[in-house]
Amino acid sequence: MTGKIYVLGGSSELYEENGTVFGDLSAILIDNMPFWAEFSSTPSNKVSLMSDWEYKMQAIVNETMNENVTSLAGVPSWMLVLLNSVLETSGKKTILDVWPNLEVYFHGGVSFLPYVDQFKSIIPSTSVKYYEIYNASEGFFAIQDRNQSDELLLMLDYGIFYEFIPMKTYGSAAEKIIPLSEVETGENYAIVITTNAGLWRYKIGDTVTFTSTNPYRIKVTGRTKHFINVFGEELIIENTDKALKIVTQKTNSEIIEYTVAPIFMEGKL
Repeated sequence: MTGKIYVLGGSSELYEENGTVFGDLSAILIDNMPFWAEFSSTPSNKVSLMSDWEYKMQAIVNETMNENVTSLAGVPSWMLVLLNSVLETSGKKTILDVWPNLEVYFHGGVSFLPYVDQFKSIIPSTSVKYYEIYNASEGFFAIQDRNQSDELLLMLDYGIFYEFIPMKTYGSAAEKIIPLSEVETGENYAIVITTNAGLWRYKIGDTVTFTSTNPYRIKVTGRTKHFINVFGEELIIENTDKALKIVTQKTNSEIIEYTVAPIFMEGKL
């Protein structure tokens, strides 16, 4: 807490129409933070709210490179782009050469699994911690609250009423919605939320599995659109990410992007 937290926000500025301000959620949050928050974070609000991403990226690097950054927060994919830009500009080999007091990275938005090895290659330290935060425009859902576990504690007092759809029945005539009290560990569920912000039985598109029901702990397994169950295989993106991670480790390779789809045999073996 003696250093600064680097917050990688959205690339869009705020807009106003008919008296209503709108823009990226992260931009709205940055614009509404108390004035004293800027003293402990970097880059400045002025740079964070720039709309031109290419110009903004270099401005961020120039402004943050000489700060005492002790923590990072942002989406892994964009954070990786920023950190590589910091290394390129500074001429350093690792991020710890630039920010030697770096201790923790708070990430969310996408699965961290495909990015783990790349982060550890440019931040070569076992003492740097990685914590997942599960939030979205619709609400703040869960946090990683323990050091030795990647499970997320479901936040039950943040104005959100949770319901769940078992993925075994999702999108079918047999689809059913169950309350939190009926969930079981090991099952894959689509999340349905009702919030005090006005959402009513809204499907956020994410899937989770419960690792514990006392307290309620979850793992984010993917998206309802990233789910294949054509032949009863119940394949989720978590499965493919893990499989590809094993393959890349064994073949010393790196996956840039991939696509998975069922192949219909059309009567042929």
